[in-house]
Amino acid sequence: MGDILLDVHHVSKTFPVKGGMFSRSKGFVHAVDDVSFQVERGETFGLVGESGCGKSTLSRALLQLISADSGEILFEGRDLRAMKGRELQTQRSRMRMVFQKPFTSLDPRRTVREIIAAPIRVHDRRIGAAELEKQVLELMDKVGLSPTYIDRYPHEFSGGQRQRIGIARAIALDPELIICDEPVSALDVSIQAQILNLLKDLQQKQNLTYIFISHNLSVVNHMSDRIAVMYLGSIVEIAKADALYERAMHPYTQALLSAIPDPSIAGKRRRIILTGDIPSPVNPPKGCRFSTRCAHATERCRAERPRLLDVEEGYKVACFLYESKGGLK
Repeated sequence: MGDILLDVHHVSKTFPVKGGMFSRSKGFVHAVDDVSFQVERGETFGLVGESGCGKSTLSRALLQLISADSGEILFEGRDLRAMKGRELQTQRSRMRMVFQKPFTSLDPRRTVREIIAAPIRVHDRRIGAAELEKQVLELMDKVGLSPTYIDRYPHEFSGGQRQRIGIARAIALDPELIICDEPVSALDVSIQAQILNLLKDLQQKQNLTYIFISHNLSVVNHMSDRIAVMYLGSIVEIAKADALYERAMHPYTQALLSAIPDPSIAGKRRRIILTGDIPSPVNPPKGCRFSTRCAHATERCRAERPRLLDVEEGYKVACFLYESKGGLK
C-alpha cells in the first residue's frame, strides 16, 4: 500500500424503523454493517453495489454529514468521529462531495456565482469581492463553463452543465478527497463520458483522490484503480479494477459482472441468474449476508459471517470458499 489518505475501520450505521400510534421503534435498518477499507492518496477507489446496499449512507458517514454508530474514520491518521466544531469544519474543507442529482443539489434561488462562492466564503470570511469573483471565474474555466453564465440560475442549464457547477463547487477549496456519489447516473449517456473525462482531467491536474460510487460496474471499472463491492451494507470484495473485472471471486460480484452487456466478452462469461429472496436490511441473515441467494452456500455460511480476508496480494474476499485459496469448484 502507498500513502494512506483515508483509513476506515469497522464502521456501522443503523436507522430506527418506527411505526404505530406512538411511533415506537420496531427495529433497525442495518444500512452500513462493519465496513473497513483504505484509500490511497491520488487513487480512485470505486464503491459498487445494488441500489439500497448502503453506498450513499457510507459516503455521508465518511464526511460526517451523518454520525456513524461505531468504528473509526481516519483522515491522514486523525479520527473524524472525534472532531467537533471548528476542527471538523476545517477537515471538511479537505473532503468534498459531488452529488447524484445536480438539479436538487444546487440551490435554485442562487446564481452560479453564489453557488460556487459559498464554500469559499464559509472558510475565508475576509476575502474581498474582486478576489472572490476571480476565483469563481477560474473554477468555471476549469470545469468548462463559460464566464457569461456566472449570473444564471440552475434551471437555465442542462443536466451536464449543472453537474459541472457542482464539480466546481466541490473543488473550490482545493480538497484532498472528493466523494463522487453516482455523479453521472442522472445524466444522458452522451453527457456521461464528458463528465467522467472532466473528473479524470481534474484528478491529474490537482492530484485529487476520489471515492467513486455507482451501481454501474462498467463505469466504476473505467474510473477506478481499485474497487470494493458492497452487498446489504457490507463489503464482500476489494481488488484492483482489472483483476476484479477479469476474475471476480465472490459469487455476488460474479453475478453482477455476468449481467454487464459487454460485447468484448460475449460468450466468454456465463450469465448467472440469482435465486432466493433478497433479505431485509431490518432483519439481515445471521451469517453471510449473501447466503440466501448464493448457489454455494453451506450451513456454515448461514450460521457464521465470513471476514474480509486477503486471499492474495491486493485482493480481499469475504467468502468461506477462499479461506484456503482453493477458489470456487
